[in-house]
Amino acid sequence: MTASAPRDSVIAVVGDGFGSLLVHVTAHYLGFTNDQISIFGPSDNPVGTYQQYAYNLGQTVLRSESESHFLGPDWPTFAQLDAWAHKSLRPLYRTTRRKYNPGVPEILTEATVVARRIGWNDVRVPTRVGWLQREMQPTPHFVMYDEQANFIGRAKHVMLSPGHGPLSFPPVLAQARKDPAIADRIVQAYEPKQYAAGGRYIVLGAGIASVNEWANIIDAGASCLALTRNAQPETQDLNVPRCLFESIGIDAYTQLPFEQRIEFLGQVLRGTRPERREWHTRIKTGQQEGRFDALVGEIDKIEPGRAGLRVYVKSAHGEDPGWLDVTGVVAGTGFNKSVLTLPLLRRLVEFYKIPVVNGKMRLQTNCGVPGLDRPESRLCCNGLIANNVIPHGDTIAGLKFISRRFVADCARAEKLHKRSFGSRMALQFSMGRDVASSLRTVTPTQQLA
Repeated sequence: MTASAPRDSVIAVVGDGFGSLLVHVTAHYLGFTNDQISIFGPSDNPVGTYQQYAYNLGQTVLRSESESHFLGPDWPTFAQLDAWAHKSLRPLYRTTRRKYNPGVPEILTEATVVARRIGWNDVRVPTRVGWLQREMQPTPHFVMYDEQANFIGRAKHVMLSPGHGPLSFPPVLAQARKDPAIADRIVQAYEPKQYAAGGRYIVLGAGIASVNEWANIIDAGASCLALTRNAQPETQDLNVPRCLFESIGIDAYTQLPFEQRIEFLGQVLRGTRPERREWHTRIKTGQQEGRFDALVGEIDKIEPGRAGLRVYVKSAHGEDPGWLDVTGVVAGTGFNKSVLTLPLLRRLVEFYKIPVVNGKMRLQTNCGVPGLDRPESRLCCNGLIANNVIPHGDTIAGLKFISRRFVADCARAEKLHKRSFGSRMALQFSMGRDVASSLRTVTPTQQLA
């Protein structure tokens, strides 16, 4: 049963995805009770949005590694839980070689168990926050309203965890999707889709979503043309260099001026992908069968054609490839990363004059919103909107890192009587046991690395 509005709490999370679950489990582990926590969002499943995207993409394993999962502490790691569940040393061996990635079914199973154990849905107010107001009396706090301007609650500390913005398309494709004659042949990698055997598809980009689609097209018996604006990027296990997943690397990054951080992000987040043995095998098979090829260029024109679409590909690196007949086009171009595409954040930016540069809020180094965040009443950002402070902020590990610091700040401000060490250990052991028990019912996902 969900909570009802209006609801007052010490900690509130705006958003109902991964970030909300990690803030809640961290607060629960530290000693906050459910009557002190509120989550605002319409979804009854904290992994529902991700689950749909993973299904649309055909994703079977995470890019993240063993330390990235939904228990409060990192220990036990997910590989240890997997080994415990299936009485196998294989996950432990693979993780020592950095070749272990949690399977999507397994990580979603863990999230479901954790959400049930901590009563995530019991503290969720099933409505979307449309406005957030800073109030200073009688003590600093925030007042929240829904999208119809109805009062829905107050909180002393608020975490903004709205998730990703809308799907992104290159301008030529965005315009072409307005034509009903060809709209259904132009899709985003994260949208539902089906490939026709014998068809020919262009996939834009060379990041993890695009490479996943290369393999999916080949598996469907179709042909794939990988189209990138520049030469194929180098492989990279994680979405940012590994050193930026560690506290020392993060602290060094946050010491850079804001403009240098933005420039650095633009370099390290540009279409990277991990090395996957299984992907390489499937793509090599496609090449040998004449069903996979790659071009450097970009689509300049698109119109109806004999095979479904006729596209003109131009190149800045030589002669234009010219007109091609294809069945469809898949854009592996991710999400619009500007905070101004998120209605609540856009309203906050406009009303409170929050500085924004290239679509990024100029957050404080604790991910606080300038002008609104205070030590005794925090307003913090989580996820992709915080990656100019925490570069891997939109990963499970990054969400957990930000959540821990935020909850620790809340605990200090509230002078929280924390759980004892023994109580935390007992809680972690019992939750780990429940997760391992549930994992036994899940068929182990094949590792791709």
